Amino acid sequence: MANVIHPAQMIRTPAAMPLNASLWAVRALFCLNGFLYATWATRIPAIQSQFQLSNGTLGLALMVVAAGAVVAMPCAGWLCSRVGSRRIAAISLAIYLIGLPTIPLMPGLVTLIAALFIFGVGHGMLDVSMNVQALEVERRMNQQINSSIHALWSIGGLAGALAGSLIAISGVNVQWHFILVTAAFATATQPIISRLLHDRVENDHAANDKPLRRSNPTTANDRHGNAASQQTSLPHPGRASRNATLVLGVIAFCVMAGEGAMADWSAVLLHQTLGIGEGIAAMGYATFAIAMAMGRFAGDRFSAWLGPVKQVRVCALIALIGVLIVVTSHHVVVALIGFTLIGAGLATIVPAVFSACGKLPGSSPGVALATVSTIGYFGFLLGPPLIGLLSEWVSLRVALSSLAGTMLVTIALASATRPHRQ
Repeated sequence: MANVIHPAQMIRTPAAMPLNASLWAVRALFCLNGFLYATWATRIPAIQSQFQLSNGTLGLALMVVAAGAVVAMPCAGWLCSRVGSRRIAAISLAIYLIGLPTIPLMPGLVTLIAALFIFGVGHGMLDVSMNVQALEVERRMNQQINSSIHALWSIGGLAGALAGSLIAISGVNVQWHFILVTAAFATATQPIISRLLHDRVENDHAANDKPLRRSNPTTANDRHGNAASQQTSLPHPGRASRNATLVLGVIAFCVMAGEGAMADWSAVLLHQTLGIGEGIAAMGYATFAIAMAMGRFAGDRFSAWLGPVKQVRVCALIALIGVLIVVTSHHVVVALIGFTLIGAGLATIVPAVFSACGKLPGSSPGVALATVSTIGYFGFLLGPPLIGLLSEWVSLRVALSSLAGTMLVTIALASATRPHRQ
């Protein structure tokens, strides 16, 4: 179990104050990221109307944002390991803030696509760099905090969605909306970035050399003349780390496919299969999102109590039960209970996976996290359309029940989140 640092100790210890400030800076960065992305998402209909986009063209435009993020994530991980995540967070936040108000100011479709790509690049780079910062704060504090930090992204997203809806209802056009949000958050950039940590910058060989030196055979083995054979039989740390990273990526893929499916299909399921009105049907995703946010606030204590492996297995099982309830429900209240269980179950798995990325021997946390984030993001992108295609052959209930399979895969691979000795 991780050591717990009490708030009183942090107040009394001067050396702890910068770390405490860094923790709040990372939380603010997650909240800001969620708010900015929700600001964009709430005004997508306004962008569609302004540029007179068909549904198909709008879908292409949304894919451009995702493409920018997917391209940027691996690059951001490599850059974080070379120049530090604090610098990359500053650069990506600048791109993000510049990209948002640029979108509605574009004169045509081609320039709109370019602006959306830049916006996606800023989003993807910030996603990786802020998560590397969160891992570094968690490492230095020596306690589970990653789940509660991720909760701030959810809170920021909910706040951004609410603010965006109110601003849209008030009749403020999308250009001024984005400009005002950018101006407001630009003033917070310097205080946040200045309090982020200067994390470790690794060279090309340090990551691999360090674990090898720690893995030398004992002197007892030398007396029996077996040192050479045991040393050559040890698995190469770089290869083992890559394998572990890929397994963590598969878990992230499974979980984020579930998140994407809830975002895109929860309201459709309630409306089409249960005959619920569109307004009430939207409660499906709202219930899921609120449960996920609350679950992340409780996730750190849950992980400290059970350990990451049991935590992931229990949470995946809870989500699995929720999926089965949703796809078999015939009443809206029962379905909402199922969405609540799915949100609570999925809430802490990705934070646990990201924490495991920071504890892989022989691997840069930035590179590992970027790899896992990219694989997981593909799950978020591919999961919903695959469910849609499957629902063309079978019912939507049966198509969504495939998420039960992804939860079984998560349970089977949960041991990959076990911390490695470094």
